[in-house]
Amino acid sequence: MPTTGTLWRQHVGLFARFELQRLLQTPRGWFGLAAFVVVWYFLLRYPIYEASALIEQPKVQAMLNQFLGVVGLNNLLRWPLPELSVYWLLTLVLLPVAVLFSSADQTCSDRARGTLRLYTLRSSRDAIFFGRFVGQLLVQLLLIALSLFATLAVASWRSNTLPSVEALATAALMTLNLMIVLLPVTALMALCSALAKSSRLAISLAVVATGVVFGLCGYLVWQFPDLQPLLSYLPLSQLPALLQSEGLASLQHAWLPLCQTGLLLLAGVLVMRRRSL
Repeated sequence: MPTTGTLWRQHVGLFARFELQRLLQTPRGWFGLAAFVVVWYFLLRYPIYEASALIEQPKVQAMLNQFLGVVGLNNLLRWPLPELSVYWLLTLVLLPVAVLFSSADQTCSDRARGTLRLYTLRSSRDAIFFGRFVGQLLVQLLLIALSLFATLAVASWRSNTLPSVEALATAALMTLNLMIVLLPVTALMALCSALAKSSRLAISLAVVATGVVFGLCGYLVWQFPDLQPLLSYLPLSQLPALLQSEGLASLQHAWLPLCQTGLLLLAGVLVMRRRSL
């Protein structure tokens, strides 16, 4: 007979798989995938492909090296493929915003429909909460992998050569870093989804809460300059340092989003346990 811990893990896996099924086996998920393909087609066709062709020109590279050196980002020109450099810049800006919208509906719609109460007859609230969270991470991992594969395919087509081992290793490390960056955003939406009854309300709650936190911290730093280090603990504050890092050194900035994720998930679990269904 399975133990309580084994049953909990099985339930988490079932709810996580359900998130993947919603993406791959429902009309709404197909529509989202179609929108993803269209957006990435234009990103690959214009910003990534065109910029990569320009970066390889010696004059443009010398100008970019001087410009990026001022802000400490000239390491981007040393990446094995220019397509990966442009991809890295785009995804660090666009993906957190996209995840804010795409992961808003984790438990709120089930609460509004009453199906959340039905789920709790066979499973625990914690398993539902973490299952949906893990499922969102799996969806994000799948989409990141698809977009990176497309980027490598564009690079191979442009250069008429297969990606090198170094390029593949860089792409794998990039995937890991992107997932770490998206962890606190997904955890924030899990918390907001546990508080709200609709995805729109969850998005609004996340935007307002984030704005209040940033505004309050900015005001405190303005009043008390000694609190300047407080800004380095805000969500996504590690992105500038992440852009300036390269290779395995980029993982030294992972502790902040991991700690933020842990705190947000703890808050989300407490809300999920106390919130009426």
